[in-house]
Amino acid sequence: MFNRFLFSYLLLPGMAFGSPAMAQPESDHAVLSDPDGTPIVIGSVHRISSTVYGDEQIVTVRLPRGYADDPKRRYPVVFSVDGGPDQDFELLSGIAAEAEFSTSFEPFILIGVKTKDRYSQLTPDWTRIDPERLSDVFGDRMVPGGASQFRRYLETDIIPWATGRYRTGRKALTSVSLGGLFVIDTFLATPELFDDYIALTPSVWWDGGRIVDEAAAKLAKQDASNRRIYFTMGDEGVGNRNGLWLETLVAAFETSAPKGLKWAFVDRSSEEEHRTMALTGWLDAFRTLYLTPSRSGNPLPLVYEDFEAPTYSAEARANIDAGTCRHAIATAVTFEEKNSAPAAYYGRCLLMKPGQKLTAGNFALGELGLDEDLEIVPE
Repeated sequence: MFNRFLFSYLLLPGMAFGSPAMAQPESDHAVLSDPDGTPIVIGSVHRISSTVYGDEQIVTVRLPRGYADDPKRRYPVVFSVDGGPDQDFELLSGIAAEAEFSTSFEPFILIGVKTKDRYSQLTPDWTRIDPERLSDVFGDRMVPGGASQFRRYLETDIIPWATGRYRTGRKALTSVSLGGLFVIDTFLATPELFDDYIALTPSVWWDGGRIVDEAAAKLAKQDASNRRIYFTMGDEGVGNRNGLWLETLVAAFETSAPKGLKWAFVDRSSEEEHRTMALTGWLDAFRTLYLTPSRSGNPLPLVYEDFEAPTYSAEARANIDAGTCRHAIATAVTFEEKNSAPAAYYGRCLLMKPGQKLTAGNFALGELGLDEDLEIVPE
C-alpha cells in the first residue's frame, strides 16, 4: 500500500506534464473541435529522421503571429522537452499566445520535442543509491541513463533542423518535473548547448540529490558567458527532502556561478503544488527572461476626472520624443515605485516585472528581458 501511494505521488504530477501514459492520446485531438465547425490551428506536427535514434521522431512547431510579415526579424526559439502534440505543446502554445496578445514579453518560436520514453530519455545515470529502490517505486518502466543520448539528439538532429528552417535568435530549453531535472542536468553538463534554461519543479531528489550536490563544482568550471537560467519549485508534500536539495542548488549558484551568468529562483511552495506549477511557472519565467517595456498610463480620457488625461512631465515628453518604447530608453522600476509617483512616471517607457518577485538570483530589474538588437537578422 505504501509503495503504491508513493508510486502515484511521484508519477502523477510528471504524467500530467507530459507522460504519454496519462496525457491525452494524439488521436483524440481531432475530437476537441465540433465537426460542424472549422478546427483552430495552433501549430504543426513534423516527422524527422533521427540520426541518433535511427528512427522517425515527432516535432511540433508554433510560429509567432506575423512571422511571415517581417523577413528580417528573428525570434527566441524555445525547445520544449515533453513537447509533443499529446504532451506540453498545447499549454506552451497558450503562453506563446499570451506574449502576442499582451505584448508583455517577447514572442517566440516554439519547438516541441516529443519524448517516446521520458523515464529513460530524460534521466541521468542512477549511481549513488541502490537501483532496487528506484525500481520498487517505478517498476520496469524506469530504465535511467538516457539523458546524454537525448542531449545528442537535441544537438545533432533537433537544433540544426529548427535553426536551419526558422529565423531563430537565443535558444532556450524548458521542461517540467523529470524534464526539469533534464534541464538542470543539461545546463550543468553542456551549458553551451542553449542560451537560456527554464526548469519547473525539477526532480532534484534524483539519485539522492546527486545532481545538485555536484552543481557547485560544475558551475565553477564553466566559462564566462551571457547565459541565463530560471528555476522554480512549489510545495512538494510533507516530509520530503526536495526543499533541502533545492537549498543546495540555490547555494551552488550563489557561491559558484560563472562570470556573466544570470540566474533566478522563485519559491512557490506557499501557493502552488507540483501539479499546478506549469502555467504560472512558465508565465513568470518568460516575464523574467523575455520581459518587454511599455509606456505607463492609460491614454483614454474617459478614465480620468473631467475626462482629461494628466500632463506629461518634461522627462516623459523627452522619453516620448526618443521614439518607440524599447529597452534602450526604458526606466526599470517596480509597480510600487511607479504607483507611489504616478504623475512623474505617466507616459514614460517603463520596464516593470509583473507577477512574483524573485526569491534568489542576481538579476537586476533593468537586466530582465532581451536587448532588441538580438531580434533582428543582420543584412
